[in-house]
Amino acid sequence: MAKERAQKKSFQQSLEDIKEKMKEKRNKRLESASAPNRGRLIKINTNSVVQSASTLLLGVQQNNKMLAVALQAEKEKLGHANVMILQLKRERQALFLHLILLKRKLKEQEAAASEVHLDAC
Repeated sequence: MAKERAQKKSFQQSLEDIKEKMKEKRNKRLESASAPNRGRLIKINTNSVVQSASTLLLGVQQNNKMLAVALQAEKEKLGHANVMILQLKRERQALFLHLILLKRKLKEQEAAASEVHLDAC
């Protein structure tokens, strides 16, 4: 009976049956081969993600600390610069006052010299 059934099936049908069986076997092999690896890959990926996230976090924290130190240094530089600017403004004001006094003294001397010159004539 089995021989009769096999003979009654057309060549195309038997070819399709063989293809189906081969697909099923291939799928089973792929599933069995990839099943343990899937779990391993997930664990590896999870660990690597956690490690990369923690590494990234540490990098960001170190960067923040360095930025905070740099900001503090810049604030100190700014404070020193403001003190220097204030000191230079005071010096400029003192020099300007000294210049005004010298101009006044020069005018007085010129006026006195012109009076002496007029008196001499």
